[in-house]
Amino acid sequence: MSEYQDKFSKIIDLLEDQAPQGLSISAIARELGMNRATVSKYLEMLQSSGDVSMQRFGRSKLYTPAQRVPLSELFDRLSNAIVILDADLHILMVNTSFIKTLGIHRERNLIGASLFDLNLRIFSDPAIRRNIERIRQSGTYLAEMQHIEDSTNHIYLLEFAPTVSHVGKPGIMVSLRDITAWKNAEAALKNSEKKIRTIFGTVPSGIVLFTADGTILNANRASLELLGLKTFQELVSGNIFDISCYKGKVLELIRQGKVAETELACDFDRLRREQRIPSTRSGIAYFDIVFTPITLDGGGVPHEFAILFKDVTTERLARKELAFKETRYRSFFENTCNGVLIYEPINDGGEYIFKDVNRATEKILQMKKQDLIGRKLFEVFPDLPDPDVRDALIRVLKTEKPEFLLPLQYRKEEDSPWIWHYIFKLPSGEIASFMIDVSDAVRKDAGAPLQACSARGKHSRDRAGSSLS
Repeated sequence: MSEYQDKFSKIIDLLEDQAPQGLSISAIARELGMNRATVSKYLEMLQSSGDVSMQRFGRSKLYTPAQRVPLSELFDRLSNAIVILDADLHILMVNTSFIKTLGIHRERNLIGASLFDLNLRIFSDPAIRRNIERIRQSGTYLAEMQHIEDSTNHIYLLEFAPTVSHVGKPGIMVSLRDITAWKNAEAALKNSEKKIRTIFGTVPSGIVLFTADGTILNANRASLELLGLKTFQELVSGNIFDISCYKGKVLELIRQGKVAETELACDFDRLRREQRIPSTRSGIAYFDIVFTPITLDGGGVPHEFAILFKDVTTERLARKELAFKETRYRSFFENTCNGVLIYEPINDGGEYIFKDVNRATEKILQMKKQDLIGRKLFEVFPDLPDPDVRDALIRVLKTEKPEFLLPLQYRKEEDSPWIWHYIFKLPSGEIASFMIDVSDAVRKDAGAPLQACSARGKHSRDRAGSSLS
């Protein structure tokens, strides 16, 4: 034990014996047989290190042992692995974390041993050794270094600092901690950010980020192309509310603050005229959008939002045109004076299911539509001439060539109408049939050969064809 440390120990032991009563400098000097000035110097050093406390009573100073957590206890509770070396690189102190981190047996005595003679795996790195030597020689050194352990792929962060003991002797403190998990998380985050940037830059859908007041923060290349713009600056001069024809819809999405799917319309002519956004597009375009608030991990009220959108103008116009054609077809289908039936063939044409009939068919067959749809032709009307009708339907189904049927009755009843048919195959694979009630002509020529009736049927057929064209 050095002379200084011996004096420190004697002073602290004396103060502890007299505690809680404090002692003055003169009393300590008298009790220990020391020079008063020397005691005063030692007490200043002990006070600065936190080993003693001082209180003033008038002009007197009274000293007591410091009431604090023992340094060794605190040192052992630190999570970082720490070793303190003297000027000759011998170990003065190590904490429990140092022993655990380096896998040192607790029975092994480290105090007083030379650090480089212990063959500790991390301190065998030449770069770390050179850095410690630089500190000892008061040279330029690195305050931090990272070390990758080849055997485990663990990554350690080492921190270096020169120290000074109570007696003014230089030393070195080395702190290290395992940062593998942090580095892996950092790498995963960078990888995730790279993926997000790649998606943001290459996804064909437009993505726009904006704040609650509509200020546009960012937009990907696809969004600029969809909006007919060349640079982000052309878009950022506007506002997210400018893009939509209906500002209220976007405001409502922001107010609700939850993920939603909807459609927005954009008037590009107004965008150029009123907002001075130089889009190369014109007219009105329609976009399907997905709106989402952007919240941080802590949650709370979102202040940023995003929309992902794609142009559906062509599809929307196509749907509109299809709806118009469907309406026109349905109007023709329901209002034509001729009966129209549509069958779905099953069992290779052995049977047919009613798929649709118009009002004229209901009147001719004297049955409601709901009583026919989904039912089988030959089950509902077992009196139909078979196999003539069935064979004709099968021929049309297979050859796709239209055929005319001679007038026939659906029921073998005196008042059952005589009906002439023109049957043909639809692109959907279904069979359609135009029906004309020719009962008057058949009954008028009841005694004439069937060929005469067929001729009249052909005349009616020609008139029907003329009206359809």
